[in-house]
Amino acid sequence: MDISLLSSLTAIHYDEGNLAFLKASLLHFDCGIQLQCTSGEGILSTGAQQFHLHKMSELIFWEGSIMQLIEASDDFHVRFLLYPKKLFLQAAISLDTTYFNYMREFPQYNHEEESWKNISLWMNMGQLLFTQPPSAFSERLELNFLQGMLMWIFSSIPDTYVSVAESYTRKQLLFHKFMHLIHEHAAQMHQVSFYAGQLCISPRYLHEITETYSNGKTPKALIDEQLTAELKVLLNNPALSIAEIASLCQFPDSSYLSRFFKKNTGISPKEYRTQKQP
Repeated sequence: MDISLLSSLTAIHYDEGNLAFLKASLLHFDCGIQLQCTSGEGILSTGAQQFHLHKMSELIFWEGSIMQLIEASDDFHVRFLLYPKKLFLQAAISLDTTYFNYMREFPQYNHEEESWKNISLWMNMGQLLFTQPPSAFSERLELNFLQGMLMWIFSSIPDTYVSVAESYTRKQLLFHKFMHLIHEHAAQMHQVSFYAGQLCISPRYLHEITETYSNGKTPKALIDEQLTAELKVLLNNPALSIAEIASLCQFPDSSYLSRFFKKNTGISPKEYRTQKQP
């Protein structure tokens, strides 16, 4: 796959394979991604969070993400569609944001036979439509396809949402919300108090939740893991100076960023860049 598409996508793109291009380092998808595992197993990392994919599992990030393939079986294979952000906003404008919030907090879905058969039909349609040369109707086809698929997916969410809400405790639901928040904001917001405020709970209660559901990790540790992953992606862009990255990620200066990065990786940002050079 041409990885330049991840930052310059202008039309829906269909692809499939073993995601080998995600093994070397974290990559930033500046677009939506809908990914279906058709065989084997793999573990995808988005920074502080990991997703274990297996046959009939689906992972969706409508507004982009950073991703890296941590490990995969020899028979690991996925099909995926990439969606430009502009198109997604056009298609989603008339749909209930409650359902989008649910899918942001629970981006992975493990299908049963019937739902897998149905969602695979949509992927087949995507393959048919978006592996052909552009035509006069391409833009209309893209919008109609995405709107139709979103409506179909959301028609099944109310029952799913109810079952999830009933099976999870309040602490578990808060933990999922917290992980979504750091996925979205960790590059700029580094303080535990911000996330506790967004969840309307105390930092102490958030600390209790994360220790319970993340193998003893503190909220700050999870925030720092996500921030470190975001920094690695930015450092992979040679056009950005370390000072510019520090500014983008709300560090007081580049020396502060360097101390943070070395504390969490064992090497300086400059050393990291040297290692990544061909």
